[in-house]
Amino acid sequence: MKKLFAYSFLASSILFGGYSAKADWDFWAVNYSGDPSVGNRIYTCVSETSTCTLRSTKVFQDNAWQPQNSYVNDDNELVIYGSGGNLHSYNLETNTWTDKGAGWTGDYQKVFERPDIVKNSDGSVTIGQGDSVIGIDNEGIEQGGEDLLKKKSNGEIHIGKNSWITKEENGRQKVWAKDAAGNSIPIDYTNGTKLLINGRDVEQSINNVGALSAALTGLPTVPTDTTLACGFGTGTHGGDFAFSGGCASRVNDKLSINYAASMTMPGQDYAGDFEDTFSARAGFVWKLGKSTKPTQISMKAKEKMEAKIGTLTQKNEKLQNTVSTLMARLERLEKIASRDIKSQDLVSIKD
Repeated sequence: MKKLFAYSFLASSILFGGYSAKADWDFWAVNYSGDPSVGNRIYTCVSETSTCTLRSTKVFQDNAWQPQNSYVNDDNELVIYGSGGNLHSYNLETNTWTDKGAGWTGDYQKVFERPDIVKNSDGSVTIGQGDSVIGIDNEGIEQGGEDLLKKKSNGEIHIGKNSWITKEENGRQKVWAKDAAGNSIPIDYTNGTKLLINGRDVEQSINNVGALSAALTGLPTVPTDTTLACGFGTGTHGGDFAFSGGCASRVNDKLSINYAASMTMPGQDYAGDFEDTFSARAGFVWKLGKSTKPTQISMKAKEKMEAKIGTLTQKNEKLQNTVSTLMARLERLEKIASRDIKSQDLVSIKD
């Protein structure tokens, strides 16, 4: 943070409080000495342990400087305001001093830098200047008038202008999103990001369920013309594959049982434990009520029946021909017999 400093006189010591990205110290400290042979001692200090490390000694012009006009600049350099408005900056990284001269500040009795952090009358805080200013109030953080992170009075937490929103309500943590107009919009995990629940890839789990179910449908459930039927199957959904195996058994005319299991392809990322990649089923079919014969026949039985009918038809035709022949012979015999009887009657009358 730019030019944040505090100072106080205590036992001829003055502390300059500044922000530092370093983790090993958090304050500049200066011991002023009026003796030019001693100079001024520059320290870095750790406030939590009250330990300070001597970094440099410096004798300023006329050994005079103004602590009220000294500060820490953007580069975390300690800037000493010396006599005559001369500025002296100290860089800790290079352990060097730069005398910048009086510059324009020498024309004024005092020079005050506008702070980057300002506390406003309403209790809010602004950081920075211009269009990039960041505001902090009791609801959260905004930049350029647009929300960055806000907690509304109704408990909603908003992240970003087009907000990702979360809220704890009735023992559940609700999550949704809105656009700049306040309309609800989908939350889309893209660019290869996977949505995990308890370490499992949600999209992959959905695809696995579809593949496992599809694989199970390819297995027998009730055998028809045998007492036992077994098989293997496979299924796919969303690019994931599964394999299955199972059997079906007919115990008697009334009861049949079936059992099967399927498993996804091994080597999937975020697939979970074994029970998350395995699916199984078992069931039975118990016929109730009076058993009825099927009204439909198989193609093989139909062909046999048609062959028999054809044979019987041929035999019937032969039989009919035989009967016709016999009937014709019988008619001729009847005619012959009839003529013989007439001849005998005529003979008896003539006598």
